[in-house]
Amino acid sequence: MLPWPPPNWILPNPLYAWTDQQWRAGYRLQSHADGDMWRVLCPRGERLATGHHDPCFETFERLAGPSIHFTSGDHIVILLHGLLRTRRCMKALARTLTQAGIKPAIRPDYASTRMPIREDAAALRRLVEGLEGDPKISFVGHSMGNIVIRHAIGDWMAAGDPAGVLNRLHRMVMLGPPNQGAAIARQLGALGLFHMVAGHGGRQLGLDWETLKPHLAIPPCPFAILAGDLTPFWANNPLLGKANDFLVTIDEARLAGAVDFITLPIPHTTLMSDPRVLAYVAEFLTCDDPTKSLPAIPGGTRLA
Repeated sequence: MLPWPPPNWILPNPLYAWTDQQWRAGYRLQSHADGDMWRVLCPRGERLATGHHDPCFETFERLAGPSIHFTSGDHIVILLHGLLRTRRCMKALARTLTQAGIKPAIRPDYASTRMPIREDAAALRRLVEGLEGDPKISFVGHSMGNIVIRHAIGDWMAAGDPAGVLNRLHRMVMLGPPNQGAAIARQLGALGLFHMVAGHGGRQLGLDWETLKPHLAIPPCPFAILAGDLTPFWANNPLLGKANDFLVTIDEARLAGAVDFITLPIPHTTLMSDPRVLAYVAEFLTCDDPTKSLPAIPGGTRLA
């Protein structure tokens, strides 16, 4: 029988091992998935300190400077990548949102293959709660990043939202979200190699979905869903048997309560970088009322 959880040597790529726990002025305090190891990164991504929590926290406090007190007029958007990806894949989206006047656009990293989704969500909550003041908060997630966000929202709800985050949630855009779990993860779940590569997160999207599902909330703010549909190119994944973006089906992306649901002929892996998607996200997050006037998107099909 193949080991579960997978041993450390299975996933040696350091890009998937670090999780952002705090953000300030571009500086990031991160924890490692394998134990009590922390590090501090500067806005350029260079490592400034590594070690145990206390000295790294002191370095973070010293270099990041005084806490930033955001006001109700500030709008912060948090962009969360998916499984087996890093914050780099959200860079084009962050640039587009900054140009649209939304800043900061924070791109956290999290150990998507090394930690259970509940722990990824806990780290996201710590990061958000560390943003002092009462700014508006918007989320944009790609793939599993949406599930982490929904888990975090569910945790805030279950705890009575002591930090007062929920009433400041402004908008959310979901890109290729496996909101009903992922059939591809269930099918490949029979292969031990899949678990070794996709880790805890992949297993929870597949074989352990029913255990994860009760912890996921519907966002209490206007949210839109953009899903890929490769049917026009006859490029759908035959393992899924339905319209899909090669990894997530249209039906799996659906979630009750969405104010907009659009499909586009875009593969799952490029949803977060397509220029049409970037323009839509920027307009959806900044328009006066998306329930009354939805942004247009060239080549998209708006479904009921």
